[in-house]
Amino acid sequence: MPPSGVLVAGSTFDLHADEAGVAWDFTKPGDRKRALERIRAEEPYLVVGSPPCTMFSQLNVNLNAKKMGKEEWGRRPRSSAEVLLTFAVAVYRLQVQAGRHFLHEHPAGATSWAHQAIVKLRAQDGVGAIVAHQCAFGLKTSADGGGQAAA
Repeated sequence: MPPSGVLVAGSTFDLHADEAGVAWDFTKPGDRKRALERIRAEEPYLVVGSPPCTMFSQLNVNLNAKKMGKEEWGRRPRSSAEVLLTFAVAVYRLQVQAGRHFLHEHPAGATSWAHQAIVKLRAQDGVGAIVAHQCAFGLKTSADGGGQAAA
């Protein structure tokens, strides 16, 4: 908990819009710089990061890559996925250096866990990983035709 014992909402760096209604695009250096400046100024106790894991998803690799073929899959925009992942790691490093906290959310089987930036981050003292199954927190998936899919 923060020293005051009270959690206060900070900025949201949602891909949809900032407080002025302007969409963030962390593939753009200016948006990354602006977000880092705000995080430095606000000093949040906890940052929750969930960069898109599409290009790191085992489901995409195992299903879509096979359907598309290796050549077409190879043309997919992995570089922007890596920019977003490494930016998230830069935010996490800022948090760790300041003695604050972060939570990185990616599926346990995502190939992003083997990315050099994540591996180096996880090697730092005080950084660890925990697998938490989202169904334990009420995550549900819709089934074709309505209703809930079986877990």
